[in-house]
Amino acid sequence: MRLDRLDLNLIIALEAILRKRSVSDAAKELRLTQPALSRALGRLREHFEDPIVEQVGRKMIPTEFGLALYETSTHLLNATRHFGQMRPEFTPSTAQRNFKVMATDYVVRVLLAPALARLTKIAPDVSLTVLPVDVQASEEFQRGEVDFVIVPNRFLNDEHPHMALFTDEFVCVFCQNHPTIKGSLDRETFLSLRHAATAFGSNWQGSHFEQWISGQQISLKTTISLPSFTLLPECLPGTPLVATIHRSLWESLPENSGLRALPVPLPIPQITENLQWHRTRSNDLATCWMRDFLIEAAAKHCSDS
Repeated sequence: MRLDRLDLNLIIALEAILRKRSVSDAAKELRLTQPALSRALGRLREHFEDPIVEQVGRKMIPTEFGLALYETSTHLLNATRHFGQMRPEFTPSTAQRNFKVMATDYVVRVLLAPALARLTKIAPDVSLTVLPVDVQASEEFQRGEVDFVIVPNRFLNDEHPHMALFTDEFVCVFCQNHPTIKGSLDRETFLSLRHAATAFGSNWQGSHFEQWISGQQISLKTTISLPSFTLLPECLPGTPLVATIHRSLWESLPENSGLRALPVPLPIPQITENLQWHRTRSNDLATCWMRDFLIEAAAKHCSDS
């Protein structure tokens, strides 16, 4: 199909080339041969009268106009996907829909997993795909390929609507036979202990707790860093380590975990987990339904805590 002398299939090729910064990688994603995609790039260059991307060493760097085309093509394809998903109504009991959600394993443990029983009952053919909180998933959300993100305040994107779901505080968790901690826990002892901590992504970005600690110019003695909240308690039995985790995560652990918890002897602010959705989906009936479902799940989580 053509619009204003442009084959609309070329827009898909354009977006993939600019996103991948590679004709060969884009060709693999689109399941085309590299020569075919190179020809498509040639047609795009001819139509727009711009190189769009230029070879610099082994990399393809977009021109200024190429960057503008990428932003526009991303919005256009996102709107097209949304257009294809539109229905006059959304009936949960019969709807077939998969929602992609970017969330940490902590959010899965305390919010999403407990909500699955109700979801499978009222919407048996609605499914969730959970993606890790990382740069790739954030970029997919920007392109409209991820439906929701559930993240703390510092990860919110100002371009899209959001609302607070729930707040949580932190506790210090340790082996019930810890060699040092007997009763209460003071600041000096806490800072002298060795810690199990979290770090996420290729740049090893710390959690809310680690970010706050860093901002206070406090240095912790870390024995192990994990890209997971739910694995932290697994590292503690039989060790002198401590871990600072969300209270609701602590409360989700079995009573026979062999662990104890005490208040953290530092004024760590509470964390707020927010629900954010793409601005182009604000009026989509399916998105609105899932948004309300997650809000109700968060309300139940708060009432049970």
